[in-house]
Amino acid sequence: MKYRTASYYKEFRCIGGICEDSCCENWEIDLDEVSLKKYMKQGGTFGKRLKESTRVKDKQFILNGTRCPFLNEENLCDIFIEMGEESLCETCTNFPRHIEEFNDLKEVSLTMSCPEASRIMLSKKEKMTFECKEGVDEEYGLKHIVPAKCFAFWKRGHTNKLDQPLFDVLFEVREFMFAILQNREEKIAKRAATVLLLAYEIQDFIDKKQYEQIIEKLEDYKKSEKKELLETYFKKYENRITEKEVWLKQILNMYEGLENIKEEWTTLLEEGMHIMHSGEDMKSMLVAAGLVTEETAGEENSSFLRNYAVAYQEFLRYYQEQEYEYEHILVYYIFNYFLGAAYDRDAYTKIKFAVVSFLVILELDISVWLKQQKEFLYEDQVLVAHAYSKEVEHSYNNFESLQLILSAHPILDLEHILLALLS
Repeated sequence: MKYRTASYYKEFRCIGGICEDSCCENWEIDLDEVSLKKYMKQGGTFGKRLKESTRVKDKQFILNGTRCPFLNEENLCDIFIEMGEESLCETCTNFPRHIEEFNDLKEVSLTMSCPEASRIMLSKKEKMTFECKEGVDEEYGLKHIVPAKCFAFWKRGHTNKLDQPLFDVLFEVREFMFAILQNREEKIAKRAATVLLLAYEIQDFIDKKQYEQIIEKLEDYKKSEKKELLETYFKKYENRITEKEVWLKQILNMYEGLENIKEEWTTLLEEGMHIMHSGEDMKSMLVAAGLVTEETAGEENSSFLRNYAVAYQEFLRYYQEQEYEYEHILVYYIFNYFLGAAYDRDAYTKIKFAVVSFLVILELDISVWLKQQKEFLYEDQVLVAHAYSKEVEHSYNNFESLQLILSAHPILDLEHILLALLS
């Protein structure tokens, strides 16, 4: 088996009890058959505890509030302590890893839902690179797992079968998308817009199984003439801040409707929505941060749009040296999910997921920056990106609901997302 990972993959080590957000809290822990049988056969006092703490029919531990029943007061795992690391179930062994399998290839990533994994990824100033090597699961910290494949379950005629010719083409597309996203001569929003537009244009060829047309489209994008056309296309969306503000409010409202996984996420989202919905709050924060005066901010809530535009542009200037963090976030989401389109043929939705995730994280970053009076640190970015990932990537209901909304909702069409990126 071949394994493709980010170059920093093997830097990860679980920091255990000192982690600020234990992976043994705030979600159900599913048990695989082998581990469940082993736990039920365990004797003695600890075996009794295992039996009393397990819903056998549901193949889950019975949580102690929001905590795993085996997470002790030092935030360490009693199963690990009593039975050894090899006795951990698949879920606990593999987290925070995300696995996608394509015949003889596994692509494995560290998910940002783990604070330490986020910290490693976001600390890298260099462009994210990947390596592919022959190996076995144990070398990559894995136990046997049924790989997570992102299927567009609402598409008719979908079958759980890899389309190898499509995979080969999409792999080439993804490499080109990485090159676009890592072109640091362009602003990150423009890079994201280019990738989104490319995905939109190739989706029709995927639907018609005209895969050779996708390669032609790639070549078209690489030509200078196409770049000039893109410039013209993008100018259409500049300076339309009113529509952007309305759209962002709707998007944050959409995320509010998802299942709540983590209290910190709820707080981040509420603060972001509070600012977006209140012109006076935006005004007072900008005044406190020294970005505007009482006079220039205006007295009425109708001045919100001008104030929001000031905050947005000022934050981009403030954080321009760390723009590579957003680049990493986009590359991360596309690496994790884009090639899953070789199973469900829905490449465009997967790129929308990456781009909208970037936009929401950016919006929450601005909210935190305003609240902290023009201060936003690396650890703040880790907190926001980690909380977002935990909310959307590790709740099956949230992930599938979001994919469905992204695929069909009229406010998440090409026009609206480009507006949010380029206005």
